Amino acid sequence: MSRDLSLERMPARDGVLRGAHETPPESVERRLNQCLLGPETTVERLPLHDDLLATLTRRLEEGLSHGDADTLLDVHRSAYTVYETLLGHPLSQAARHERSAWFNAFRSHYEENVLAADIKEIADRLPSEADARRPGFVREWFLTAAKERNDLDRAVETYLAEKATIEQLAAFIQADGYLNYRFYDALVLAQPHFMEGVKHEISKHMWDECGEGRPDAAHTLQFTRGLRRLGLELPTVPPWEDWRPYAGHNLYFLLACNRRHYFKALGSLAMPELFDVDRDAAVVKGLERNGFTAQQEFEFFFNHMEGDAEHGPEWLDGVVLPIVEAEPDASMELITGGVLRMLAMRRYNEYLAERLGLADAPDGVPLEESR
Repeated sequence: MSRDLSLERMPARDGVLRGAHETPPESVERRLNQCLLGPETTVERLPLHDDLLATLTRRLEEGLSHGDADTLLDVHRSAYTVYETLLGHPLSQAARHERSAWFNAFRSHYEENVLAADIKEIADRLPSEADARRPGFVREWFLTAAKERNDLDRAVETYLAEKATIEQLAAFIQADGYLNYRFYDALVLAQPHFMEGVKHEISKHMWDECGEGRPDAAHTLQFTRGLRRLGLELPTVPPWEDWRPYAGHNLYFLLACNRRHYFKALGSLAMPELFDVDRDAAVVKGLERNGFTAQQEFEFFFNHMEGDAEHGPEWLDGVVLPIVEAEPDASMELITGGVLRMLAMRRYNEYLAERLGLADAPDGVPLEESR
């Protein structure tokens, strides 16, 4: 049976590198792209690599210590390019560097600094070590934390459901697409062995992502059909002119690509399974308010609205709690991953609020104007 390959999103052979005319001369991104297109090295570091790493160190300090938004965008967009090199087209020129000393030095420096800054920010939201070792407490903590909404969170969901134009919903769906396409990869990276039961539960979620054996029901294809219903495709490079979506996307792979952060990665994956239900319901309501039939025309959001109501508790009972029972020292790691994901979600809502005109941000522009 022939398949419609036009529905399938395959990584670009040229990767996600932007042209030199699109990258500021002093940026990390400009230097990173030069290195990825430059000579292949495994151990040795060349002057252009040292220049890249020195620029990254300086820009991380500017961004993380002083909160400079443009600098943070440069750093996180560059790291996105690095993760897309690891996950992208095997024949891309950039893929030659995945074992190079400079490439892994970049990853390590970015990951250590960003993760340390975020953990410092969430420190007061973590429970005590004693509470975290109790499975019953951990289950209730995840359920409660995933349902927490501040005024801005509620405003975004209400706006999508009750006020967003079809142009705004289309721009939201397009911007949201990159992680929807990569979520399966985040699940795959969480699969390396820890316990048979945990592998079994993650496999069930992967099977669901694949459409339970029906090629046309894969979640990525469902999403592509929804995009095309709106006359849209995903450009190779995300349309995020803001650091927060990049940081949230990168978090999945920062955690998943480091074995010592395995439990954090599982805690981070648990949260969307729990909190996405309300967001998907808001999008479905907004689409139907604008004249669509979500069950047929936007099955990705309709099916997730129903499916995640089951998936979240299943992930808790099949992944999180067995690990806490078998390895109590992992419990705080799982919770830390959950809090980090909630931090990323809240930042993304702040980004959306600015684009929707809900936040008092001087540089905010309506979402439909940012497409």
